[in-house]
Amino acid sequence: MKLDPVLLNMACSWAMKAYNDSNKDAIKIESRVTGATACVRKRKSIDVIAFRGTQKKANDILTDMLVVPVPYVKRLCHGGFVAQHASIWGEIKKHLDPKKRTLITGHSLGGALAELSAAKLNGKHDNINLITFGKPNVFFKGFKRPMKLDTQISCVNGSDMVARIPRLCYGPSKSQVMLYFSNTGPDYINPSKDTRLADRGDIKDRVADHSMSDYQKRLKNYFEGQEKVKPINAEARKQMEKMK
Repeated sequence: MKLDPVLLNMACSWAMKAYNDSNKDAIKIESRVTGATACVRKRKSIDVIAFRGTQKKANDILTDMLVVPVPYVKRLCHGGFVAQHASIWGEIKKHLDPKKRTLITGHSLGGALAELSAAKLNGKHDNINLITFGKPNVFFKGFKRPMKLDTQISCVNGSDMVARIPRLCYGPSKSQVMLYFSNTGPDYINPSKDTRLADRGDIKDRVADHSMSDYQKRLKNYFEGQEKVKPINAEARKQMEKMK
């Protein structure tokens, strides 16, 4: 499977920018009650919605703790994430064009809010692209049914513990593609559960591997590695067959 480097790098850039309060080229949307924050960048070819991740504030901690499932987007979802999303979604909708290509992204909690946004727009808007980094689980098991999006990628660092919680009764959408940055070797697209279990690093790495700056570095390394892999031409393939 070939992943679009332009779209992934754009998502990564805006997931980083979502933590910056001085994005002059974007519309900032924020709830004083829940602390949920997003920025909307309207461009000629694409609109971008980027959600800010956890910042260790009191309302963020309460959000993470509120794991009771509640009905939302025709599913049962993590109650804390729903409360944050609902607090700013009405304002975000005002800036959306249903016929325009849209990229939705975010890191950590921001990734969870991005996934809920994609679920809101699923089947209603054309050309929705969801790319998240270190996203926790959003949907209650049994309600993880696929979404029909143009792109749905979850980037996960091997030792990132946030990308595996809540473990009990929750999981990601079944239609997502996982780009997995391993600890011990090559990176993977949609690795098996056994591969991920075998790859998990030390406990000391599980916080550092969650940072957005580390995701940015791993994504850059991934695409640089892809550039080094040259396709096998017909003549080279014949030589390989002779060596077997």
